[in-house]
Amino acid sequence: MLTFFLSCTLTLLIVGSLGVIAATVFALRVPARDLKEELFLIGVRDRTTRLYYEEENGTAVELAADRISGHENALYCRLEDMAPDLKNAFIAIEDKRFYEHGGIDWLRTLSAARHYLSGDASFGGSTITQQLVKNLTGEAERSAARKVGELMRAAALEKRLSKDAILEQYLNVVNLAENCYGVRTAANTYFSKEPMDLTLVEAATIAAITNNPAKYDPIKHPRANRTRRDLILGEMQAQGMIDEATMRAAIATDTVLHVNESAMTGRVNSWFADMAVSDVIDDLVSEKGYTRAEASRLVYAGGLRIYLTVNPEMQRKLTAYYEDTANFPTHTGGLQANSAMMVVNPQNGDILAVAGAVGKKTSNRVQNYATDTKRPSGSVIKPLSVYAPALERGIITTATVFDDIPLSYRENGAPWPRNSPNLYRGLTTVGEALAQSVNTVAVSLLSRLGSREAYRFLTNELGFTSLDAERDLGAASLALGQQHTGVSLRELLGGYTALAGGGVCSKTRSYTRVLDSNGEVLLEKKTEGRRVLSAETAEITTLLLRRAISEGTGAALTLRQSASVAGKTGTSSGNCDKWFVGYTPTLLAGVWYGYDTPASVADLRGNHALAIFDKVMGELLTESDYRTTFPSSGKVSAVRVCRDSGLLLSEACYHDPRGDRSEIAYFKKGSEPTAHCHCHVLVDYCEAGQGLAHEGCDPAYCRKVALVRASRAFPRQIKVLDAPYTYGGTFRFNGRNLIKNEPYYAIDDDTKRFYGVEMGVVPFNRACPGHIAQDDFWARREELTVPDAEAEN
Repeated sequence: MLTFFLSCTLTLLIVGSLGVIAATVFALRVPARDLKEELFLIGVRDRTTRLYYEEENGTAVELAADRISGHENALYCRLEDMAPDLKNAFIAIEDKRFYEHGGIDWLRTLSAARHYLSGDASFGGSTITQQLVKNLTGEAERSAARKVGELMRAAALEKRLSKDAILEQYLNVVNLAENCYGVRTAANTYFSKEPMDLTLVEAATIAAITNNPAKYDPIKHPRANRTRRDLILGEMQAQGMIDEATMRAAIATDTVLHVNESAMTGRVNSWFADMAVSDVIDDLVSEKGYTRAEASRLVYAGGLRIYLTVNPEMQRKLTAYYEDTANFPTHTGGLQANSAMMVVNPQNGDILAVAGAVGKKTSNRVQNYATDTKRPSGSVIKPLSVYAPALERGIITTATVFDDIPLSYRENGAPWPRNSPNLYRGLTTVGEALAQSVNTVAVSLLSRLGSREAYRFLTNELGFTSLDAERDLGAASLALGQQHTGVSLRELLGGYTALAGGGVCSKTRSYTRVLDSNGEVLLEKKTEGRRVLSAETAEITTLLLRRAISEGTGAALTLRQSASVAGKTGTSSGNCDKWFVGYTPTLLAGVWYGYDTPASVADLRGNHALAIFDKVMGELLTESDYRTTFPSSGKVSAVRVCRDSGLLLSEACYHDPRGDRSEIAYFKKGSEPTAHCHCHVLVDYCEAGQGLAHEGCDPAYCRKVALVRASRAFPRQIKVLDAPYTYGGTFRFNGRNLIKNEPYYAIDDDTKRFYGVEMGVVPFNRACPGHIAQDDFWARREELTVPDAEAEN
């Protein structure tokens, strides 16, 4: 007896001391609104959160199929609609003095403290009121401070709500295993009944679960559940809720389940609803100071009204396309890859439709490959990371020329970076480089712009959050799109609003505002548009991306034949991910395509993300969308330039043996080139011998051609498209018999160097072999022909 008295006294001292400390900590840690909003939340009978979209006239229309009730799977039930045995079973085992205490059962609390001090932490001391507080807040840490805070909340709750109101709320949020929250969902799931129709045995079976849902799940652990069921029946008899005969009859009765599989999953909400719910929870945490558990409970059980940015018709069409697996190709072995797509209003960042995976959605809050998944972006990042910021800062124009050749070589001699396809073009304008997704130019451009500036632009200006400040600072990440972790499709589309929106970057949003159950604004998501590029830069980049569609990597897009569209493809290393982001004047959309676990999709040709975009966008665009063209700022001029120099065409440009070497380039007004091309150099070419003419050539067979100035040499032979047309200084014939189709300037080089080849083309820059050492020319004619074998690359 003395020991018990000392234990109780010590417990009271500990609890009292901790109460003072925890009250202070709790006041600092928990926002002032916390208790008030939890109380209001509990007092709401219909706690269903409803989702709305707004028509053009401002009328709010509910999306009835996407109501959010209870937890991820919960059905609300009023206390009067529950069988008395069900209520009594929970009270008997969880809180037999429920109707007597004021939220804290001090006898049970002291007993629990005594057990804890003796080393037994399994004895529970929480009342139903305390359990309700814990379920609502989601706080589960085992600490004295948390426990005292729970006691304080429970006491406050008892002063504001009736016992029946507290019991009703508790029975609607309690976890009852198998994804069931609340007794109605449990009754539906385990017995295919409503709570009012449950027998005593069935009621005790459900009440047995709550102590440890994993341990007492009646489907997975029927014996353990029955043992606790019988314990509950005994407690009910001991507390006068049932007589002994009824207890004995119930204990002798087997539990017979009638499992309803569909009730175990509950309502399956749309991809858009799931995304909006996640966004609201995130914003309650970041903007209102909620814990994630508190925010989740408020969304799922707070009777909120969430106004979405969704376009219902677009969402319907997108959902229908993605649910039909026949719309997606089958790979080797009968495998089918996954995909996701998102459609955004480029003017304000409103998300209009989203599909998070291929096939019919079967549960809630599952992996959404448009918002949750992060994969390396490949070249789809290039317009955002290097091209647009470099154009904005005047580092380049669309006519700036880079030499598309390897920038370095690996230890094994392999050139880096490689292009796709595996060749190099030589002199290449920015416009062509972006259209053809040339890797060497992107890396060279990053070198001029600076890695830190490119990273800053992506993160600070465009809002990318998935990049790593240390691991994603290199060319692989910023110029080639091989990020350490990857980026999400939603992030990419947020960045592309800067291009599609005329230089204004708009943060994507899935909802506009959230009202609480009293109709007061809880959250408001205003359009967050910020100018990050000039209108001219955005317009020029869009023109470049239209070229990528018309003659570059996106040329397979058929939509370009009927609508104004710009876009960029992307492929990650190993062909594991395919991307396409494209936009019209009215819609911005992106598609990701790949396996759940990264693996190559290269067994099928083409970019399947582009093909999906092509088909879906064709259905989403309206007649007016098809007629709309991209706006002009009036501050951009188009100039025809030489594609080898980026300057105005000179007379020599017209003599390039490749034909027309001009292209249209776009400039911010006032930055147009004024100088003429000095890259092309006229030389004499012998038609008879197919090489540069010298004194042995007949002037009657000679004509002027233009070669391009390019100084380059390689440690190994590689394929360079303009290699046969390069100029290496004044041609001085010295009589050497050049039989390897090398450029004429190779005779001045005695070291082992290579100058690039283009297979199947007679080099225009070789010395005419037809008039060299005439005595053996015809005998060795075969050696002077162009080789057929592929050059090593």
